[in-house]
Amino acid sequence: MSLSTFKSNMRRYMNNQGGIDKYDDWADKLTSEYDKLVKRGNEAMSTPNKFLKGNTSGMKMLVKSACRKALNATSNSNNTFYNDLGKAIISYWQLSELAQFPAPLMPGGPGAMQNIMINKAPTEIPGTWKPGKFFPTDNVDTFLDKLSMGIEMHLMTVGGTYYMLCLYPGSPPFTSPGILPWKGFIVPPSPPSAPTTPDTPSSSFFGDVLSAIVDAVKDVLMTPAQIESAKLEKAEADAVANNTALPASGRSSAAEYSKLKSSEISSGEINAAPVSLSDEELAAIEENTPDEYKCEDGTKIVAIARRDIGILEYGTPPGLNYGGFPGGKQINGPGRIDEMFTNVGLNNQAKVSREGSGYYWCAAAVATWWQEAGLDTPRGGASCDNWMDWGKQKGYWSSKPKIGAAVLYGSPADAHHIGIVAGVTDTGGIITIEGNTGGGAFSRNGCGVFQKVPRKYLGFVLPPSCV
Repeated sequence: MSLSTFKSNMRRYMNNQGGIDKYDDWADKLTSEYDKLVKRGNEAMSTPNKFLKGNTSGMKMLVKSACRKALNATSNSNNTFYNDLGKAIISYWQLSELAQFPAPLMPGGPGAMQNIMINKAPTEIPGTWKPGKFFPTDNVDTFLDKLSMGIEMHLMTVGGTYYMLCLYPGSPPFTSPGILPWKGFIVPPSPPSAPTTPDTPSSSFFGDVLSAIVDAVKDVLMTPAQIESAKLEKAEADAVANNTALPASGRSSAAEYSKLKSSEISSGEINAAPVSLSDEELAAIEENTPDEYKCEDGTKIVAIARRDIGILEYGTPPGLNYGGFPGGKQINGPGRIDEMFTNVGLNNQAKVSREGSGYYWCAAAVATWWQEAGLDTPRGGASCDNWMDWGKQKGYWSSKPKIGAAVLYGSPADAHHIGIVAGVTDTGGIITIEGNTGGGAFSRNGCGVFQKVPRKYLGFVLPPSCV
């Protein structure tokens, strides 16, 4: 939702004077539209994080008070209505909070390696409303333009603090509290053309947003610390790949993960940018995907995968390749990730019991999402190479995406990572859902299921009915 959508919704409402019985109704509508506006935005500095909750009851009460004051004012004093609405908007931010996931990318303490989790993210600066005189008018557009300008300026003055648990270097590394301030809140830019429904942005709008994310990271190199971490991850994966006592499919997935880390180390670049979208935004991208990229089975796959977004390996960071519970809960026991391995014929907990960590699971996640949608998957479905070979043998391989398709990364002779296509923009850009990958503040050893925007990819294995 953008400020233009906020204005559009308010304009339609205010132009229908016969549908407004009393100023209480107008106060309810203004508060509701402002709440929608803010919940579509994000703080401007760190993750960026979404908004969790605002003080809607306080805002509504002060909007009603402003209306009563304006109705009872003399012609020389009722120009305070604009500023009184500003006080109501400031009250919305008092006692408000940001979402507690994902954690900011910037470490929250001196010397910290990374943030593990947010304990609380309160808004501590409710912002400043720039005063201005605004005399009564019966021109709805003039009023809403002035109000929207004030809202936009105010949003950049709000701020708060992330109170977090951080990981610090040591032997072994240890956890300790950390804090990170934030200031400024932004809402998405207006879509290039008005959407058919006010609260559903167009696919081209999301295409612009996702393209901007990719452009922002395409020239950013990994830090020395990230490269060293990747080297450690590669060594861990090599140890699994070279362990002849393990099943071939488990060793294969480790070898592929090692090659993924080798690619990152040699190029110094990540292959896909993490992105945090709400369920509503992700659904909007899928819904607005052009028909040529849609198919029924693919939609089922995406719906299943979406439920797993946010699950994390136990021990994150660095992650031990087992566990996986809704909301990123850390429970030392078999979870969704272990269930994924069962679906590809691997006993993950047996390896955990022997060695303390499980197998690499990006392909097992894709196999699970396909199987739960009622589709066949390749034998040895824990291997990315098996997915690529199977797709080509079956005639499912494609250079063009479809919703629910498996997207592969690597080279034509050697795939090393996999996810599924969750949406396609009208310009052909894709958003994915991937397992055993980094996202939020987590970059080491995969860690969980996250949404990503790839910079480049190898190709796609389409669901059979989508070919």
